[in-house]
Amino acid sequence: MTIEAGSGSATDADPTAATEAINAGPGTGSMTTAEAPDPQEELMTAEAPTATVAPVSGGAPALLDKIIAAAAPELLEKWSRISLCVEPVDRAAAEAAVAELYILAGFAPPQHFVWCASPLEGARLITGASAEEAGRFGESLRQELRNGPWQRARADVLTQLGAQGWTQAWRETCGPLMPSATRLVETITTGIGDAAEDEAERSRMLLALTFADHGQHDASWLPLFEAYRAAVAAEETIASEAPAATADAVSADAAILHALAHVAEQLHWWWPFADAAILCERPTTVHLDEQGRAHNGEGAALAYGDGFALYRWHGVTIAEDFAQTLATLTPQIIQGERNAEVRRIMLEHYGHERYIVDSGAKPMQEDEAGRLWQVFIEGDEPISMVEVVNSTAEPDGTFRTYWLRVPPHMRTAKAAVAWTFGLTEEEYQPQIQT
Repeated sequence: MTIEAGSGSATDADPTAATEAINAGPGTGSMTTAEAPDPQEELMTAEAPTATVAPVSGGAPALLDKIIAAAAPELLEKWSRISLCVEPVDRAAAEAAVAELYILAGFAPPQHFVWCASPLEGARLITGASAEEAGRFGESLRQELRNGPWQRARADVLTQLGAQGWTQAWRETCGPLMPSATRLVETITTGIGDAAEDEAERSRMLLALTFADHGQHDASWLPLFEAYRAAVAAEETIASEAPAATADAVSADAAILHALAHVAEQLHWWWPFADAAILCERPTTVHLDEQGRAHNGEGAALAYGDGFALYRWHGVTIAEDFAQTLATLTPQIIQGERNAEVRRIMLEHYGHERYIVDSGAKPMQEDEAGRLWQVFIEGDEPISMVEVVNSTAEPDGTFRTYWLRVPPHMRTAKAAVAWTFGLTEEEYQPQIQT
């Protein structure tokens, strides 16, 4: 049965209740925080949490080479697209993928699928349940469907590759994807906490998030196991290196993680319970900077269909109306801003060289190397820049001007230019300028 959260029929149909544990607080009821380590928190460490690391065997280099080969640009590009996808979820495909995951892990498929427009709606759905509604979702299965299989599969791969091989495999398969995926998780989590009406609700919602799967944002660790699966057939590895009982367990974990990867392709964040699954639509907007931080100076950096939106400037939280402020900036507005962090963002958006010119500043010194400018801002360090002209003409005969930010203690343009080369003013004696 599929139900839309907030439709009004969910309570009668049975799947809108949360667990009593979240409403009561940590450590109570059917949910527990005593789970296997979360993959996103543990992935970068080389030591297995529950296994003794064997010495690197003769076959480890060959296996590592196969894993790295499987992590071709196509795999990384695929998971990058998954992580940043903003297309509407194919709900039928997502529900089928979740049902397959439950079956592979030995559970009956959820009786109910509850759809939410955002993780915020999902967290509120869980934490807003009354005491008599609690328990209708059943036990949380995050440990059985995600953290447990991850922990055991990780220990198995680590045993085969050794600590050094594991680290290299992670770097090749997940290293490029992890910064943006983990930052998105952190940004969304922070935004949900900030949306709480009071500290009590904030605590309950943040606790609810510890039982969520991150779907597409598990791109920070799932590609390693997808590459491992592609590199070596599970039957071949198991037959040569593990007893039959262990082989069955490892094979099952590999299948569960592969099914979890399929869910991640189809779905945003979600909560797995024994009797119901709470599923979230993907965001409608995602904007990141080059370092994978949420960033947009013209609107929401991250937004959902229910209006839940996060405003960030290079990862820093900004007010919703700040984008409008950025669009109408003047040197006077920047100078009047008392918050140093906000003022820094304003300057970064406006442009330091533009600010110097528009503020009516005068060059403090000029020599053969260029012009040295400095503007003082109350409560902050001065903005110092050296203006230089490229001595090589452009194709149209003009000469390009460059502005370079330099430390405020510079007193001459030549010293400032020398600093950009790591030299003193005396050491900087260019023979040919380009």
